[in-house]
Amino acid sequence: MTRTYEEAKAAILESVTPGTPETVTLDEALGRVLAEPITARFDLPEAAKCAIDGYTFAYDSIKAYPATLTIIGESRAGGATPPAVGPKEAVFTMTGALVPEGADTAVRIEDVEVNGDQVTISKAPKKGDLINPKGDEVTQGEQILAPGILLDAKTVALLANLGYYQIRVYPKVRLGIVVTGDEVREPWEGPDSAGVRNSNYYILKGLLEPFAQIRYYGIVQDEPERMIPLFDTALKENDLLLSSGGASKGKYDFTKTIAEALGLTIHFTHTDIRPGRPLIFGTRDDQRFLGLPGYPAALMANALAFLLPSIRKMAGLDNYENRTLTAIAEEPLRSKTGRIDFVRVRLRNEAGRLYAKSAGSQQTSNFLTLAQSDALAMIDAEHGSAEAGEVVTVWPL
Repeated sequence: MTRTYEEAKAAILESVTPGTPETVTLDEALGRVLAEPITARFDLPEAAKCAIDGYTFAYDSIKAYPATLTIIGESRAGGATPPAVGPKEAVFTMTGALVPEGADTAVRIEDVEVNGDQVTISKAPKKGDLINPKGDEVTQGEQILAPGILLDAKTVALLANLGYYQIRVYPKVRLGIVVTGDEVREPWEGPDSAGVRNSNYYILKGLLEPFAQIRYYGIVQDEPERMIPLFDTALKENDLLLSSGGASKGKYDFTKTIAEALGLTIHFTHTDIRPGRPLIFGTRDDQRFLGLPGYPAALMANALAFLLPSIRKMAGLDNYENRTLTAIAEEPLRSKTGRIDFVRVRLRNEAGRLYAKSAGSQQTSNFLTLAQSDALAMIDAEHGSAEAGEVVTVWPL
């Protein structure tokens, strides 16, 4: 069962939804996805504040400059309410401190002359200079953040500034990973000329860990009697189970057989992308399974094309699609009509323009060019090769 890229992507996305929101503190909020609208509980600033260290006064009380005012007190950040100012009076007001009642303008300390309790302002400011009015940033009741956004350092800090400490977020995706293959060895195992190292787990972990709680089930040999109970357990314990390897039609490629034996509905087994045409997608009740190809370059292409958008949606992100850029091909990027090619490319920026050239061998088995590439250039199925000078879509890695 072969599906086009768009059909396969739509099938997976339609099957996934975010989990039930949970409450966390700000200390746990970084990297989570907001599940509720955030409105301002109060104005920001909560009262008029001074933007600098200087002197605040009533602008309309001064008719000509230079003007000498009487200093009647001070206002410091976090301090008591300062005295109100009258005509030709000033209060020494520090950065972030309350603006005295009656004052509406400030001048910097370095722009005045002070003599005892007198301050002289030589140059006329503009009315309202260096004052942050009450509610200038945010007014009470205003919606500030929408659900579905990823909480980064600045948005977590904003929540703190708004007086929020407990918030509702979507749960991380429960994600299981199984690596299959008699030939696969863990990185710490000794040399074996007949084997390959388990790099796929680290690709998936690196891509998905920001959105998922990952449970790794290790390497399982190509033996159905071992695979079936392990896959069954992993399906039950996770929102989505991923496997790598065994997704094609070889003698020891058992992934589709295992999925069918476990009662999964198989929605498709192949797509029209290269590298990585084999991709098995199955569901069982609310359990989802993706059988990814074993070559790392093929696995990466499938992870970017199908897996990442789905995981982001499951994590609650409103903007779950991949970020793409455009680049100018510096050389021909080879592709065949009838399939979508993801070409491994290196990028460079020159005078504000992005240029792409092949990272080297595009053989599916070549790992080095994957590791050395900056992006995948997506060549549409109807297009064929992209010639030098053409604009191509690239997916940053």
